Amino acid sequence: MKYCADTWFILKVFEKDQQGAQIIEDTKLGKARIIIPISTFAEATKKLMQRGVPYSVIELFFQGVESSEKVTLISLEKDIALEAAKISLSYNVAMLDSFVAATAKIMGCEYVLTKDTDFKPLIKRNYLKVKSW
Repeated sequence: MKYCADTWFILKVFEKDQQGAQIIEDTKLGKARIIIPISTFAEATKKLMQRGVPYSVIELFFQGVESSEKVTLISLEKDIALEAAKISLSYNVAMLDSFVAATAKIMGCEYVLTKDTDFKPLIKRNYLKVKSW
């Protein structure tokens, strides 16, 4: 199983949400992989800083998440940017969400870990699947 993490999932894991932590643990111990788009990293960092979380704490959190070879932070590449532009235009989805969807598609992820309703147009047209709780 290959997952793509949206900001919602990262915030859940940061908050020590039981199901989010279980997905991380299952990934570390099993065959699953988690892809974190750089846009998710940026948005999650911003939201945590807005909550008053010091950057040093955020940095330690991401170091812990990325400590597994099965969790990968994906930089923005031209092919992802182009796919994101197409998604945003075709499905009327915000660019940040389009970057997540494009990363998931190009990296071959089966699910996006999100509860964001902005992905509904992509789900309805079978572009991607989501997993949330």
